[in-house]
Amino acid sequence: MFRVLCIAAVFSLYTCSTTKNTASNTSAAKTETQEITAKEMIEKGFSKGTLTISKSKGCTHILTIEEYSDNLDPINLTDFFKEDIPSQVWVKFANLRMASRCGDARPVSIIEISKREE
Repeated sequence: MFRVLCIAAVFSLYTCSTTKNTASNTSAAKTETQEITAKEMIEKGFSKGTLTISKSKGCTHILTIEEYSDNLDPINLTDFFKEDIPSQVWVKFANLRMASRCGDARPVSIIEISKREE
């Protein structure tokens, strides 16, 4: 009986350590996948962007791109997201030659946009 309990204890410890290793391997693989995805998206012409809610009445959201220092006003954001607009996005956009709806952002038209994992 004592041998059976010892074998069961050793087996349960082995199982727990295997689960922990699998969890750490999964998180490492996820990080590696995100890096590959970022590289692929940049090669396809996408830019890393962050959407924030604007306090201005003229525009609802402000798009900030990592490579640029200015703020952008995406005029057709609702064409892509009807509800639950994400804060982290991959975006392709085109500059517009029109009057600005916001005082602190220049208007752009979104060509393609997708949610970016944080």
